[in-house]
Amino acid sequence: MRIAIDMDEVLADAHGGQRALYADAGFTIDDADLRGRRLRDVAPHEAVIAVERHLHQGTFFANLDPMPGATAALRRLCATHEVFIATAAMEYPASCGHKVAWVMRHFPFFDLDRLVLCGDKSIIKADVLIDDHARHFDGFGGQGLLFDALHNATVDWPHRLTYWDHAHSTLQEMSA
Repeated sequence: MRIAIDMDEVLADAHGGQRALYADAGFTIDDADLRGRRLRDVAPHEAVIAVERHLHQGTFFANLDPMPGATAALRRLCATHEVFIATAAMEYPASCGHKVAWVMRHFPFFDLDRLVLCGDKSIIKADVLIDDHARHFDGFGGQGLLFDALHNATVDWPHRLTYWDHAHSTLQEMSA
């Protein structure tokens, strides 16, 4: 099976990183109050501007932690499937080099020839796309597997991945 996996909020804890940036800008919120919403949708305008300025510098993407279980899951998937990391990097073009370095540091076993820095993910040819934004499934030729995140908690989607520990079994169920 050919699998494409998003980076931010799927392999990399971009939410945790953004939460820290918003806290530095003076804005905090409980996770319960974020269900179905993104931080930038509820934060004061001044905090959003400060965080966006930082995101556009690109270094933010170099310092994220991997999502819990992502390293072991990616290693296991790479052993049995054709796996690509497909990240929509064009919103923050300065992030590209930092994203490559991040993959090298946290997934040294991953073949960088299979790292795709793109904008519109409909260009990806794979059987499954694991992503935290259902909008990336529009025009995608395979099946979308929605990775759970606070911002997509209210999105109705038939295939969800809640934890990386369930990746193998969820993909098996989807292919049955």
